[in-house]
Amino acid sequence: MNFERKEEMFWVIQDLKKKGWSITAIADELQISWPTAKKYTKEIPKKQTRPARGSKLDPYKAYIRQRIEEGTTNCEVLFDELRAKGYTGGKTILKDYVQGFRSAPRKQGVPRYETAPGEQAQVDWMDCGIQNFEGKRRRIYGFIMTMGYSRKRYVCFTDTMKMDSFLRCMRQAFEYFGGIPKKVLFDNMKTVVQKRLLKEVVLTSVFADFAHYYGFQVDVCKPGKPRTKGKVENSVKYVRQNFLQRKHEPALEAWNQDALQWLETVANAKPNATTGVPPEERFQDEIKALSPISGIAPYVVAKWEKRLVWDGYISVKSKKYTVPSHLGLKEVRIRWIDSDHFEVWDHEQKITTYRINEETGKTTIYRPEHLPKLKGALEEGDYGLATSPHVQKAPEVETRSLDYYELIGEEEFLVCKP
Repeated sequence: MNFERKEEMFWVIQDLKKKGWSITAIADELQISWPTAKKYTKEIPKKQTRPARGSKLDPYKAYIRQRIEEGTTNCEVLFDELRAKGYTGGKTILKDYVQGFRSAPRKQGVPRYETAPGEQAQVDWMDCGIQNFEGKRRRIYGFIMTMGYSRKRYVCFTDTMKMDSFLRCMRQAFEYFGGIPKKVLFDNMKTVVQKRLLKEVVLTSVFADFAHYYGFQVDVCKPGKPRTKGKVENSVKYVRQNFLQRKHEPALEAWNQDALQWLETVANAKPNATTGVPPEERFQDEIKALSPISGIAPYVVAKWEKRLVWDGYISVKSKKYTVPSHLGLKEVRIRWIDSDHFEVWDHEQKITTYRINEETGKTTIYRPEHLPKLKGALEEGDYGLATSPHVQKAPEVETRSLDYYELIGEEEFLVCKP
């Protein structure tokens, strides 16, 4: 007899008792035992509750709450950590427990854009905050590249987002994937975009050269629409909620080693939420469409320096080198190819290339085609130095034999003789 039935019987018994019925008569009428009838004339039935059973999760709840306070609410991460500590329960009970500590997510529908295998990769940076690495507080950044078709990811960590580090991360990503996609999509990061015009995006000269070297097309998101690269945005979120919530040795090298292992065992090995297939499995179709990177020498991450143009010259290692005067430049950049060669660039293109001149005593190195043409020169092609008075060509002198001068001398002698 359930609790509701007992409660209903209690009120019937109470009513019959008030009417003068005996306990025996009540028991016979309701077809219950005499002790039960007597009991319900005196006390209301109480709902019986079972004692709470222990959960396999109970011994680990203190640890879970500690990890949640540290910012880890990803059940995949917590489940792996609990299994390492001896937890034998399931994942569902863990999710139900952690759900109470989460805030409700706010989602906004965005049209999904799918690409063919090898067609596109997406790139983004993420800020990992200030970390105490090797006794020094440093801000750490994560570089992420995601293949559009397979969703296979690559991630590495640096302490700078400057050009040399950025290009090095790009090369490492291509090597990790074993090839180069046809297009790579970026947002309007300063290392990629120099300026945006009405109908044109002007790339930085360095990155344009890098893209040309590896043979991929650069695509850039429209301003204010970062969700255009939603695949890598999801990867950023995944790295933040999964990898960063795990425990790592506080060193940059350790983070990068852990990241490679995490990519192989977690990020690219488990089924993707959208495709339902592990990225590594889907990548087997994509790698066939990538341009091979084997045989391509690493791009030289060159050193760039600014130089002021003064009277048509720039100063490099205590010597002056000319730049084309007709460009009217006030400032240029030099790109060191190696320790002995450098290129001179304006904002968009290479102007000229020089080799460092080591001649002792020579302080000025100029090229005639860089200097302005002299006005009033006798012949086409006369040039002058920008900082020196020009020198006209010497007039041509007729060449005569010595006999001619001896004859003149004899004539003068006869004329002067008295």
